[in-house]
Order: sequence, then structure tokens, then C-alpha cells
Amino acid sequence: MKKLIFIITIFSLIITSCRKNKCSECHHDGPNGEVEIGTFCGEELQDLENIGTITDSLGNSYVVHCGEH
Repeated sequence: MKKLIFIITIFSLIITSCRKNKCSECHHDGPNGEVEIGTFCGEELQDLENIGTITDSLGNSYVVHCGEH
């Protein structure tokens, strides 16, 4: 039983670790079409996905899309 709990704990840690290091290419749909904004990883990607928008220097906000193929 202790081995099973240990294996489940290790597996959970690996899964959590993989999610933190996930990277995705991101873009937004601008007035002239799709605009690539780069590849984001880990916490930076999570923050961008949680906010969901990006604002340009003129104050225009655009919805961000990450990890789409």
C-alpha cells in the first residue's frame, strides 16, 4: 500500500511539473489579421492566458489565443 501511495504521489508531482513548464505560441487577431506575439512558457503563459487580452501602445485591446494549431 505504501508503494502505491508513493507511486501516485510521484506521478502527481510529474504531471504538475509538466504543466508549469508548458510552452505555447500565442497570437492575437489585429485589424489587419493575425499577429504573432511569440512563445510563452510556464508562469508567463499562465498569466497571459488568465488575463486573456493584450493592449498595444495606442490603448487597443485584443484577445490573445495560445496553443491553437
